[in-house]
Amino acid sequence: MGYYSDVALCLTKNGMDQLKTALAEAERNNPDKFAAIKMLIGGEPIKIDEGSGSAVFLWEGEKWYAEFDEVAFVAKLTDSLPDQDFLFIRLGEDYDDIETRGSFCGKPFGMYVARKIAFL
Repeated sequence: MGYYSDVALCLTKNGMDQLKTALAEAERNNPDKFAAIKMLIGGEPIKIDEGSGSAVFLWEGEKWYAEFDEVAFVAKLTDSLPDQDFLFIRLGEDYDDIETRGSFCGKPFGMYVARKIAFL
């Protein structure tokens, strides 16, 4: 079993450029760990803004543990980026388990956390 999270990562064009560089480096230097990294973040983003070069990755129902190679890769990437080049949001199973990092916001995606009460 395990604890599952929904995770989103929004990157500016600079962040995407750094991601591509980091992926190439990981493939070269850690080929045994690269398969897991590529499965998580090596594919196409869920949304791309062609005008700005920004992109959003979204993973739902992931076991987001720091000891996993692919999670460590994302953490290392975001640690190396200026705050304005990314926005990372992780929502855990528990209501108050929310982690956010980075300060990229606004256009083109306006990604944010919305917890609300709704009924019909």
